[in-house]
Amino acid sequence: MTAVSRSVHRVRSYTVGRYTIRELAGLFLAFSAAGWLWEVGLHMLLDGELVNRGTLLGPWLPIYGVGGLLSVLLLKRFAAQPILVFALGAMVSTAIEFATGKYLLAVYGLRWWDYSGYPLNVDGLVSLPTALVFGLGCCAAVYLAAPLLLRMFRRLPHEAFGLLCALLIGLFALDFCVSTLHPNTGQGVVIRAPEQSGMQVIEPARIETLLHLSLIHISEPTRP
Repeated sequence: MTAVSRSVHRVRSYTVGRYTIRELAGLFLAFSAAGWLWEVGLHMLLDGELVNRGTLLGPWLPIYGVGGLLSVLLLKRFAAQPILVFALGAMVSTAIEFATGKYLLAVYGLRWWDYSGYPLNVDGLVSLPTALVFGLGCCAAVYLAAPLLLRMFRRLPHEAFGLLCALLIGLFALDFCVSTLHPNTGQGVVIRAPEQSGMQVIEPARIETLLHLSLIHISEPTRP
């Protein structure tokens, strides 16, 4: 057994609840890609443009990956109560979207979505209609997508699937690091200019400096 194979085998042995790490990685990547396809397809349908939605460069939206993964981990236990799954899914997804929107506004002073025209919206970042849509999405993740994906994952050769997940997670991590400093802000992606947000903007160059200083601080020994 090669060193890489041994590493994949060790990773595969770790579990979170009833799921292995590679299964959770596969679900996160699948939900992130599905969210990207949904956003891109919806934008094409409504605006007639092919646009890479989201802050990252690759075909994934991690907000959907996190939401889908949390739906499976937290809501699967309530599968016998679909109304409860719907309600909790709507609340969890809305909380994730609101926190993500606030973070993007605080760091970049930009909006990647704006629900200001929707009823019962909060700061244009979340709204009742989108919460209901996300609740349905969480139900689809729990009752349809996750069971199908897990059955498919468990039929694949273990080592090959583990290596594929490791490769894709590595590419995602690289994309995330690059996009943190240079987010995707192309035409049709960002809705509001920095000066319109009313919040202090941290320039990408300053983010890089802050990250560098943080690493230096962490690497220094504790001083009395």
